[in-house]
Amino acid sequence: MGAPAHPPPVLPPHVAVANHKGGVGKTSTTVGLAAAAADAGERVLVVDMDPQGNSTRRLRAQLPAALEDRAAASLAGVLPSPGRGEAARIVTSCGWSAPYSSRIDVLPSDLDLELLGLTAGLPGAERRLLRALTGVVDTYDLVLIDCPPSLLSHLTDNAWTASDYLVVPCEAEFESVQAARRVSERITRDRHNLNPDLSIAGIIPTRYRAALGVHRARLEDMAKISGPEAICPTRFPELAVMKTATEKALPLAECGSQGRDMAALFRDAYTWLRKRISHLQESAA
Repeated sequence: MGAPAHPPPVLPPHVAVANHKGGVGKTSTTVGLAAAAADAGERVLVVDMDPQGNSTRRLRAQLPAALEDRAAASLAGVLPSPGRGEAARIVTSCGWSAPYSSRIDVLPSDLDLELLGLTAGLPGAERRLLRALTGVVDTYDLVLIDCPPSLLSHLTDNAWTASDYLVVPCEAEFESVQAARRVSERITRDRHNLNPDLSIAGIIPTRYRAALGVHRARLEDMAKISGPEAICPTRFPELAVMKTATEKALPLAECGSQGRDMAALFRDAYTWLRKRISHLQESAA
């Protein structure tokens, strides 16, 4: 009689942060949710799939000083032909202070990641990130994937193929809502080819001003995309402290009272997101 088979590891939720429109707060949402998860005592892996590398910089992930060595130490050096679990060799600790430094890790990006699209026609190319992450994510509680601001791109395909859920930051403006709607339409249209299990976990309103009637109307439009239950009840205002945290690459909690207030909003949003994911998992069981 053979030895009993070990059960497969329980993998953490893989959540892609995406919108077809730039400037809606994808990186701020990724970083804010990562910090909120770390505040809750969880270990987080942030995967920076945007060649601009904004999450990499914001989280102070250290890349080699020599420019010629940076691509090899980033996803640009892993994804062209990844072995299973090869992303482990580029895992970099967050450069923030404790507790974030021990609870947030980063798979950094580099501008050369844009070149991955040149080989998009290779068989199974859209599964390269998924392959590179195999086994690497087992010790984490959450994986957050910061996506580029594009809908039909090879990098987006890799991010979505490796994800269980999408979070869509959405400014309460017409163009941003339309972009979020196109995200939903693409999931519906390409689910059978790209990722049959992918769904939108939530839409997070950003730069919201409750006093503006047009913003309230745009919230109603968001609710038509994936249902009112998918709209995060936390509305993020546009505050100067977000720019301070971005410029200085600091956690919001270290940016004064306004920053602490914003960090608390991200903790509320993260608590809601975890409940949403649990609900979706139970519904799919």
